[in-house]
Amino acid sequence: MDSNKLIGGRYRKMGDRPVSGAMGDVWPAEDIKLVRTVALKFLARQRLRHQGALTEFTDWTVKRFGREGVAMARISHPHVAHIYDTGEHEGELYIVMEYIQGKSLATHLKEGPTLTLERAVRWTRQMCEGLQAAHSRKVLHHDIKPDNVMITNTSEVKIVDFGLASFADATQSHTGVGTALYKAPERWNGKPGSAQSDLYSVGCVLYEMLAGRPPFGTPQDDPMTVGRMHQDNSLAPPSAHRPGIPEELDLIVEILLAKDPGYRPRSAEAVAVAMRDIQQSLGTEDVLVANGAKASEAQHSNASHSERLQEFDRRIFESELRFGPGSQEALAARVEHAELTGQSGDARGAAALYNRLGRDCQDFFGPHDTRALNAFEGVARWIARSGAS
Repeated sequence: MDSNKLIGGRYRKMGDRPVSGAMGDVWPAEDIKLVRTVALKFLARQRLRHQGALTEFTDWTVKRFGREGVAMARISHPHVAHIYDTGEHEGELYIVMEYIQGKSLATHLKEGPTLTLERAVRWTRQMCEGLQAAHSRKVLHHDIKPDNVMITNTSEVKIVDFGLASFADATQSHTGVGTALYKAPERWNGKPGSAQSDLYSVGCVLYEMLAGRPPFGTPQDDPMTVGRMHQDNSLAPPSAHRPGIPEELDLIVEILLAKDPGYRPRSAEAVAVAMRDIQQSLGTEDVLVANGAKASEAQHSNASHSERLQEFDRRIFESELRFGPGSQEALAARVEHAELTGQSGDARGAAALYNRLGRDCQDFFGPHDTRALNAFEGVARWIARSGAS
């Protein structure tokens, strides 16, 4: 493909190389007509053929790619990546999508500190709000997993990759697709997916955010073995792996991961509402003990608590962008974020944030810098609080 040619008469690829997957490549590109950056997703049909892929498989991926465009075009929601255009260029199909500045939830789980309870709850709420928009348009995702949940640099969820999506108002089964670690039990039994199947996958992702591991199996396990675990194994609550998780979160995970779809929540909206309530309740006990406040005052205070934490996410991002990650402004915001997280009742989350800050300060300023030592003192202080609670 000639990289100098405009794609569709208006898109110019940017950068030296794309992000490549098994079935396609995603390039950042400039839309010269609207003067904005977009994501240009190509289906590598010719590459698949050159690699010896069966004609049936190649044809299936073409249909899947077309389905992704149609599915995404049905949905308009802040927590679902927007689609702008589709087309074909030099024999390769493409989709033009919203360009997301950020990284996947999978990257956050692999590379970052332990997720705070507030982030896990907030991101699950946003995931469910996006899914509700999809389900209300009769679109089922079929492959909710950390790789398909992008987190923007301002800490907002964007659901991506509707390539396996189907339409609840069409006769399609999709029983064989999905990712083993996040696939609902009924789909292992050959039944078609449903909104409740997507919610089971949300439960798997929430479990991993809370416990640091998927509910069943590991990426190294044989998929069929993982499938039998989803169908037959009982589940330890997230709090068994991470003390301090509120009982309400254990309960909602249990309901989301019910073996029988009929026992799962009725809708993604219901889960989003439950997550919003948990967000507002995080830290109520701490506020009551520390301030002697009335319960109603504490509830009012915590209604905006999660908003304050999210605002710190944005403030940290903006400070690092404007002044650099080692700037006084960025480091001060991270300290305040860790303290507010601990005050919300998530002592382990505060310790994890301080630990990451200490390691970063060692990289920036050296192993014995005062800022690094102060951060590690914060780790010890909040670990002690975690053990005492």
